[in-house]
Amino acid sequence: EREDAIKALRELKGKASLLAAAKFWMKHYGGEEGVTVAELGRRWLAALKAQGCRPATMIERGHKVARLSADFGNRILASVTRDDLAGWLQSKNLTGETWAGYRRAYRAMLQFAIEEGLIEFNAATAIRPLHLDEKLPTPFTVESVRAIMQTAEQWATAMVPTLAAQFFGGVRPIEAMGLLWTDLDFKRKIIRIRPEITKVRRARIIEKLNPVLFDWFLPYRRAAGPIGVTTPSQYNYYLFRKPIGPEYEQEGVAIAERPEDKRPRGIAKAAGVDWIADGPRKTFATMHFAQHENAAATAAVLGHTSGVDILYKHYKGLATSADARRYWKIRPATSNKVLVGNFKRAAG
Repeated sequence: EREDAIKALRELKGKASLLAAAKFWMKHYGGEEGVTVAELGRRWLAALKAQGCRPATMIERGHKVARLSADFGNRILASVTRDDLAGWLQSKNLTGETWAGYRRAYRAMLQFAIEEGLIEFNAATAIRPLHLDEKLPTPFTVESVRAIMQTAEQWATAMVPTLAAQFFGGVRPIEAMGLLWTDLDFKRKIIRIRPEITKVRRARIIEKLNPVLFDWFLPYRRAAGPIGVTTPSQYNYYLFRKPIGPEYEQEGVAIAERPEDKRPRGIAKAAGVDWIADGPRKTFATMHFAQHENAAATAAVLGHTSGVDILYKHYKGLATSADARRYWKIRPATSNKVLVGNFKRAAG
């Protein structure tokens, strides 16, 4: 131990005492303060879930925790510096609001660590905001929306009302998955968004909606119950994993002799479309603005309480009035007769 102490003092070169060095090590690497980044991520997500955090938010937070843990998971939390986090964010080539979203999430996670007594300083607060040009929203083309909806009609009826609510009503995915038939007013063309399914936990009413939306709803209409799929796992299954097309005939064929299932996986691939994150809502905003040329009206439908000027700047010129006219003519192939027999599939 004396030899170890002599070597340690030589390493310190008089900049600190051996006792100070030992205390520093214990603070950052020993005991409860020595939790790893991965362990913090698990605790934070568990706390968010216990607080009743929305499923969509849990998925988003979980994704960010998983990405950071993949590179820093085994690092002792207290050893992670501002430069570590800032360098990691830059290495992922994050830009604009995406970069800011990661920064906000990690600030919240480290603040939780402070409240739990795991660290004393939030390294993420020291990261300066990154001022980069925002990318313009990327909407789907009219042809892509038509292909997606027609594919869903034919092979995944469970998704038709859920997708229609997003493409032609502008609601968020998690809101669409929470909608009930009793939330829809077919006569006045109104959707009521209940506070328990909104992003900001506030109710809102979407009025003056295009009748096309309700044309898509009508074949699946019921007196009560959910309008379509109700969970993110169902939503993603139909979009990206469900085999689309006629089922392969397998009866009477030995397992070893059965042909490989080469059907496209998911609505998007079957429709020949690259899925765009939050694309339906961006497409609705684009076409609504192109039709009405009123940023405030579009913001009201979307539930934006501020930033009308930003909406105007971002969505102006993304589509023409002619594009909007074609968009609002996308109608279901099914008749307006209610498809009672299909409802179990439509409701997931």
